[in-house]
Amino acid sequence: MLAPYRGLSLRYGCDPAKLSPSLRARFLELSLDPATRAWIDAAYAKPTSPLRLAARQAARSLVGDYDANALFDTHDMRVLGREQWGLLVGDASALRWLDVGAGDGRVASEIRAVAREVVTTETSARMAARLRERGFVCHETDLVARPFPTDERFDVVSALNVIDRTSKPYSLIERMIERLSPGGLLVLAAPLPLSPHVHVGASTVDPDELLPIDRRSFEEAATTLVELALAPLGLELVAFCRVPYLSRGDKTCPVYVLDDCVLVLRVRAQSA
Repeated sequence: MLAPYRGLSLRYGCDPAKLSPSLRARFLELSLDPATRAWIDAAYAKPTSPLRLAARQAARSLVGDYDANALFDTHDMRVLGREQWGLLVGDASALRWLDVGAGDGRVASEIRAVAREVVTTETSARMAARLRERGFVCHETDLVARPFPTDERFDVVSALNVIDRTSKPYSLIERMIERLSPGGLLVLAAPLPLSPHVHVGASTVDPDELLPIDRRSFEEAATTLVELALAPLGLELVAFCRVPYLSRGDKTCPVYVLDDCVLVLRVRAQSA
C-alpha cells in the first residue's frame, strides 16, 4: 500500500509475487498512523535550520558523523510508533528489551512506551550522552569488539538500521543472539535494497563482512537478506513489515524517506 502524505511516498505494502513463499506468509502490512502524521507535520513546521546543518557539517570532519549529529541534535529519525510496535511484536509490557546502536534515543523512546524496560548500547560517546539525557541505561560499547559488560539476557534484542552501517554485521548479529533469553526475539531493521557502508570520520568505507545484496526490488532484497544471510545463522522469520524510515531535513526537503524492512526473528529450535 502506498500512503501519500504531504507529497511523500510512504510505502507499507509489498508485491506478494516477488516474495518467496516463506516470507509471503510472514508479511504484516501496517498503515500510516496518526503519530507518524504528527511527526511529519512537526518536521514541516520546524525543519532543521541551515546554520545548525552547516555547523554539523563542519563538525563531522573532526568528531565523526554520529557524534556530529548528536552534538547538534540533527537528523531526528522515526521508524515505528508504539502502536505499530505492538502490532509487530505483540504485548511487550512484560519484556526486557536491549536496543543496540540506539542513536539519540528517539526511536528507542517509542519502544520504551510498550516494553517493561529498555537498555541501550552505543559506540558514539555523544549519542550515549543523549541516551542518558533521555533516561536510558546506555552501555557505551561495541558488541563486536568487546563482550557485553554484564551477563544479562533480554526478551528482545534489536538493531534498527545498524546492520547496514557496521563493519561486521554477521559478527554483530551473533553477539546479539548471545544476549537473548531462551525463546527471545531478535528484531532487525534495514533500508532495502541494501546499500551498506561504514562511517569513518567524514568518509565512508566498505564493511569487512558483506551481506548479500539484491537490488532488484524491496521484496527480492528482503527475501535475499532473510534466506541467504539470516537463515544460515539459525534464525527463522516470525514476522516482517515494510515501513517508511524517516529523517528530519531542512527547508528544501523537510523529510527524507527510505524503505525500511523490519524483521522479527527467533533462533530456530534444534531438532532432536
